[in-house]
Amino acid sequence: MIITELYVRNFGKLSDRHFYLENGVQIISGDNEFGKTTLHAFIRAMLFGLERGRGRAAAGDDFIRYEPWENPGIYGGMMRFVCGGRRFRLERDFARGVKRASLVCEDDGEELSVEDGDLEVLLGGLTSGIFDSTVSVGQLKAEPGRLLSDALADYAANYYETGGGEYNVSGALNILNEKRRAADRELRAEADAEEAKRRRLQQEMGYLNEDMRRLKAEYAEKSSLSENPDEAADLRCVKRTGTVLMLLGLAAIAAGIGTAAYLFMVQNAAAAALAAGTVIFAAGAVLFCLGIRNRKRRRPCGGGRRRPDGTPADIRSRLAGEMTYIRGELCEKKLRYENLQEQYDETGKSECRMRLEEKCRALEMAAERLQKAAQAAGEGMERRLSGRMSGIFASLTGGRYRSVEAGRTKGNFRITVWDGARRIPASVLSRGTVEQLYFSLRMAAADVLLEEPFPVILDDVFAFYDDKRLESVLQWLSREKEQVILLTCHNREERILKNLVRERRVSDEDKFA
Repeated sequence: MIITELYVRNFGKLSDRHFYLENGVQIISGDNEFGKTTLHAFIRAMLFGLERGRGRAAAGDDFIRYEPWENPGIYGGMMRFVCGGRRFRLERDFARGVKRASLVCEDDGEELSVEDGDLEVLLGGLTSGIFDSTVSVGQLKAEPGRLLSDALADYAANYYETGGGEYNVSGALNILNEKRRAADRELRAEADAEEAKRRRLQQEMGYLNEDMRRLKAEYAEKSSLSENPDEAADLRCVKRTGTVLMLLGLAAIAAGIGTAAYLFMVQNAAAAALAAGTVIFAAGAVLFCLGIRNRKRRRPCGGGRRRPDGTPADIRSRLAGEMTYIRGELCEKKLRYENLQEQYDETGKSECRMRLEEKCRALEMAAERLQKAAQAAGEGMERRLSGRMSGIFASLTGGRYRSVEAGRTKGNFRITVWDGARRIPASVLSRGTVEQLYFSLRMAAADVLLEEPFPVILDDVFAFYDDKRLESVLQWLSREKEQVILLTCHNREERILKNLVRERRVSDEDKFA
């Protein structure tokens, strides 16, 4: 394919501009802000269309970026090109609400359909992704804080590992791994929450179990006393008597201490009162303990008189009421315990945790399949691409470097060059040499991936080339590529190219002479 004419009707800062092109190296130079990058974007838009983004993506897409500020209703242009020996005219209108394209063969007037894929056939299956990664060449750039060689390695990895540079496999894997790490964090948080809930349920079940044990013991005691009401009455009588004596003892002790404080002259009386109170308190404590522990004693309280607790029937009735209350409490706590046990059994894995586990497995599987697909697509690409890249790089460097090798070492993708004596990592090469490697990679990818020759578009690619490097790359382009569109803000490319043409003409004249 050869582009012969570009007419920019209205696109970005360019309006009503004609560009006529021929075979060989075409240089379009101009100062910064001249519109070179705009022209580059116009060629891409004519070949592959210009889709308007949606949502947030629309804010910075090419459609908005190059939409004319004045007369936005006139937004488009025309391209003439030669393909397969036939001449074609391609027109596009990108204006909002219009989106129109026409493709006509100017040799016989045949109208072709862009929508039905006729243009794709003429382009030999060239997609916008392959176009961006092969013949559409911009300056190699690295993110802040990264080496230029690292950016080159990332770029090369897509070719070597996917069979082409259309897809950013490394970027996709990084996204998948980041999502997997985020899912793992959520999964750990969910598991920790479930474990905390299980511990809380276990603790509450333990408290309930202790309460039920205490209630059962109390119920057994009430049941035993209900069968022997006399023992219950004696026990209560002893407890009451012991309690009264203990209270009297405490009162006597208090009186003795008060008497000692205010009537310090009557020491014997205070000591006697204190001693009497201590004895009464001790007797009460003993009787109280005997009433609790010695339940087998059935001595009537107060001889044969009526018990203060009432008749045996009254005692049984009261104990029955207390036992009924205990049974209710026990039943309620048992039901609560069973509910907690059921909740505990159900805390094995929540639906959220199972979804997160499934998400982690899916992300892991996606990463594995992506790597396998990339490996399958890249089989044979390493050998072909390295061979072609080595030849181009050797030509550009005048044979100083003989070959290029690229591949993964300990998980990292590395590029090295061979100078005949040693293998040199790209990271220690100069900026200009790394730029030559980048150019060699792009041109090698174009030769390997494209079925038919396609115009090479270079947008300020040689800013870091010295004159010697620039001369070598222009020589190679003049010899190897059918059409090159070189966009630059310098005039040295044109000067060096004229010198090369002049030298070639003189050489041809000498040859024929």
